[in-house]
Amino acid sequence: MMNRTCLRALATALALAAALTTGVSSATAAVDKDGILDPGEFGLFCLQNQGGAVFDMYTADANFRDNYFKGSLACAQHTTNDYTESYLNRDTAEWSVYTEAYRGGYVGFLPAGYRGNASTLYRNTITSAYLEP
Repeated sequence: MMNRTCLRALATALALAAALTTGVSSATAAVDKDGILDPGEFGLFCLQNQGGAVFDMYTADANFRDNYFKGSLACAQHTTNDYTESYLNRDTAEWSVYTEAYRGGYVGFLPAGYRGNASTLYRNTITSAYLEP
């Protein structure tokens, strides 16, 4: 009788441990504008070739005026408005960038997985970005 009770307790403990381990090891959700470019986010970098600090977005931003690069790399704490030289789209959807706030100015589209340097037209002129449907 005692062995059966011990075995049940052990089985319950192992099941609980497995459930907790599974929960801990699962992927963490992307956090908007925390300076870490997670899967599912779109990132703007202050230097070419995805260098320096990153401005990571999970949701659209209509005006970069009040946003700053985060972290300790080059450009950290600098405004993101008109200060982008490269980007990386880690999202599964397309993003659009604009040279003016609120979808104004020139527009460029960056497909899922795209990585590149901003062309002369967009370099240090991007002011807003949107997740496309």
